[in-house]
Amino acid sequence: MSDMQQNQITELDNAQEMRSEDTLEFTTFYYNDHMFGLPIDEVIEINRALDVTPVPLAPDYVAGVVNLRGQILTAINLAKRLGLHSEPEQDKEVSHNNVITGNREEPISLLVQKIGDVISVPKSQIEPPPDTIAGVDRSYVKFVCKLPDNLLMVLDKEALERAQGEN
Repeated sequence: MSDMQQNQITELDNAQEMRSEDTLEFTTFYYNDHMFGLPIDEVIEINRALDVTPVPLAPDYVAGVVNLRGQILTAINLAKRLGLHSEPEQDKEVSHNNVITGNREEPISLLVQKIGDVISVPKSQIEPPPDTIAGVDRSYVKFVCKLPDNLLMVLDKEALERAQGEN
């Protein structure tokens, strides 16, 4: 390989590194018209509908537990956790997908309506959340990203995992 070819490869590698340093990747998912995301490194896996077993006396946002290959996970209804309003009949009719997040020893399952894509967002578009976000409890939103056709709300994984009333 010539020196010129080697330099071109090095420049290409440097350009790719710069691009990756200037962007963050998020796994996206939806509930009604709201677009949410988690940093890709915080998502363990995504599954289609898993059977949810209700747990008596659990907080209202805990839908129950799911069995993921022998591991029992707490299933959190994302809409209820975030304070999104939905009709009770709609919740029963919707087939939820599971976004598995948390640490590998004790992951949780977020029940979401629709799985989106993995997207790269320039760091320059990532902002702190505004004081109010229509219909969403702001305490669970870490960042927002203004996209051409939607607002991506990046969720705070630690806040979602905390028990209600815990700081």
